[in-house]
Amino acid sequence: MPRTRAHDQHTSEAMQTIAVIIPTLNEERSIGKVIDDVPVADLLENGLKPFVYVIDGQSTDNTREIAVEKGATIILEERQGKGSAIQTAFKSITADYAIMVDGDDTYPIEMATEITCLLKKYDVVIGSRLKGTIEPGAMTKLNVAGNVLLSLLARLLFNVQISDVCSGLWGYRGRVIRSLELSAAGFAIEVDMLAECARNGFHIAEIPITYRARGENPAKLSSVKDGLRIGTFLIKKFLSQKKAREKYGIHSRDFNVAPFEAEVEWLDRLKELIVDVLMQPVMLGGVALYVFALWLRERNSQAVP
Repeated sequence: MPRTRAHDQHTSEAMQTIAVIIPTLNEERSIGKVIDDVPVADLLENGLKPFVYVIDGQSTDNTREIAVEKGATIILEERQGKGSAIQTAFKSITADYAIMVDGDDTYPIEMATEITCLLKKYDVVIGSRLKGTIEPGAMTKLNVAGNVLLSLLARLLFNVQISDVCSGLWGYRGRVIRSLELSAAGFAIEVDMLAECARNGFHIAEIPITYRARGENPAKLSSVKDGLRIGTFLIKKFLSQKKAREKYGIHSRDFNVAPFEAEVEWLDRLKELIVDVLMQPVMLGGVALYVFALWLRERNSQAVP
């Protein structure tokens, strides 16, 4: 297609930047396709110049070499964990918009343009598997149940309408990633980001996505153990924000838990009482029992010839 003068003027004068952030650890089977799926031409047509960053956590395969061949910029992460990689990325990268996507080709990075369009209105956009389509074999019933429970807990604690808190596809305005005070080193990074977005009062939207089967890439997430760690982190994050409010006298609306000031102030106090007295043992115990029951049922079904 021939370039027009209007197109040249658009790209030279109104071009914004978008950073595609891909945390990786031994993703040689999929990283090339993930980078290829970034809709570069479509983004450029919409006035967005993409830059692909692979945040690699000391891969021992050919992940970095393949990413370089595909034109990505490599940022090495010496610490372990996906959360550490995301923290490094947010501190190192400056762009008008940013999209974080897992490097295992299970999330549709080809939706980057649609996500960026939503970011014109919202501060954060999350790709929801539970509102979209989950391909056969992509998630076990145990994973789905765990995500539903964790998202329910996140909605209760932070007053955010979200269906898939553990999604590996997030979009942000540039100012958002520079204001998140993240501490999670591992797979709790998504709930850490959600809590920080709530604390800052950022407006969050979800977009339905298709979650693809993993293929040959082995799963790095342990359904039961990591699920309990994520749930525990959510509760600790809420309690730490509560203590900060009490210590520094910050009104709860600054943490996005009471959008209408005094009208719902009593709900904050009730919520804090529930968390302090009941939530930790009841929620963690209930999640543990439910997850164990699902695991036992799947194990027994697999044992039947």
